[in-house]
Amino acid sequence: MFKLGRSSLQRPVATVARMSRSSGAVVPRMMTISMRLQSTESKPQESNEFSDEKIDEWLEAIKSLRAEFSEQEFLPETSLAPPGQTRIDIIGDVMAASKKFEPTKQQMEEWERLKDVPIPQRKDPILQHVTNMVMRHGKKQRAEKILSRALYLVFCQTRQDPVEVLKKALDELAPLMMVRTFNTGVAKAAVIPVPLNQRQRNRIAWKWIVEGADKRASSDFAVRLGEELISVYKGNSSGYDKRDQIHKTAIAHRSYIRLK
Repeated sequence: MFKLGRSSLQRPVATVARMSRSSGAVVPRMMTISMRLQSTESKPQESNEFSDEKIDEWLEAIKSLRAEFSEQEFLPETSLAPPGQTRIDIIGDVMAASKKFEPTKQQMEEWERLKDVPIPQRKDPILQHVTNMVMRHGKKQRAEKILSRALYLVFCQTRQDPVEVLKKALDELAPLMMVRTFNTGVAKAAVIPVPLNQRQRNRIAWKWIVEGADKRASSDFAVRLGEELISVYKGNSSGYDKRDQIHKTAIAHRSYIRLK
């Protein structure tokens, strides 16, 4: 089945000859093919390292394995056992063959240097909160792409960790409190300063960052967002004026604060 005899090479020639008798237009084609075949046969065949006996032996081994696996269920512990052994321990052999790990001097020095450094979180909660605020219509992958491009622009400008730059920008821009109006039951309502938690502060700061980004000239939202984050990081954003105004209003109404 692996030999290519002369009879198999002569079949195309006979076919072309029959076509030439019927049509009379393919005779030069037949002569060209026969000349190519003669030139191919005249060349000495290269020696093949796989003999017919070796191939027959492999085929017999495959047939015997196929017959064995069809008769009984294939179990690696017993089917792959060498002759004279009823069962093999694959896990035990792998564990025995594996060498014991021994760290090098450089690895030990790096371990001593980094053993006190805390392991970073897999998902940063602040980054996830910002991604959810960017997301529209449930398209979270698109929001992650926009935020990643904006943070990459921040890294290109500052050459610092963009996530830390984002956290610092939110913390500096976010207000500490808001003023809310409460009905007192009389003609005059009370304006009382109310402290904010971390998520509320980040939400207000991000709202101001998006408002500042919408005023920029670029047509790409990720570019506008990155430019606004850099501006907040450098202290040039218009959101700082809004934060100062809220703080001034809260200080002016601090007398209405009731301590429990």
